[in-house]
Amino acid sequence: MILYKRHKLICLIYIYFIRIYYIGIVFLFFFDIIVVRVYIRSEIMKIAIGADHGGFLHKEAIVRFLRDNGHEVRDFGTHSQDSTDYNEYALDVAKSVSNKLYDRGILVCGTGVGMSIMANKVVGIRAALVHDLFTAEATRLHNDSNVLTMGGRIISIDKALEIVKIWIDTDFSKEDRHVRRIDKISEFSEIK
Repeated sequence: MILYKRHKLICLIYIYFIRIYYIGIVFLFFFDIIVVRVYIRSEIMKIAIGADHGGFLHKEAIVRFLRDNGHEVRDFGTHSQDSTDYNEYALDVAKSVSNKLYDRGILVCGTGVGMSIMANKVVGIRAALVHDLFTAEATRLHNDSNVLTMGGRIISIDKALEIVKIWIDTDFSKEDRHVRRIDKISEFSEIK
């Protein structure tokens, strides 16, 4: 009888520790999933940014925002509100992204149009002119845009920061139809 009680007690202890073990494994499994998701969403990027005088104030706010969120930022200028041509800033940022020195680029001028046109002259660049949140997300999901352009005279700094956050946080969907379309864009960039 004593042997039976001792055996029963050992079995209960064994079952108790097995339950704790499996509960621990389940907990660690879900904890790992949460940590991995947080890590993936908070991926640190190298971002090139540039602006002319029309986008200078927006650029300064965006640089602060990106650095506060842990991203590495290279500011190609301009560094004042003095009148300047957008072309050189657009080319510097676009080339640095095209050459894979930076993950993505952001350009701001008065309307965003000039920067977008200039950046898209560089092979491998898919610059998207964005002034709303839907387009910020769609251009990443569907077009895998690697340069964001905005107009400092079109949208507020707060709206620009919202757009940047969505654009940075959105990954390319990699759906076949979108990959096929992007491949066609790459083919056309080689036409002279």
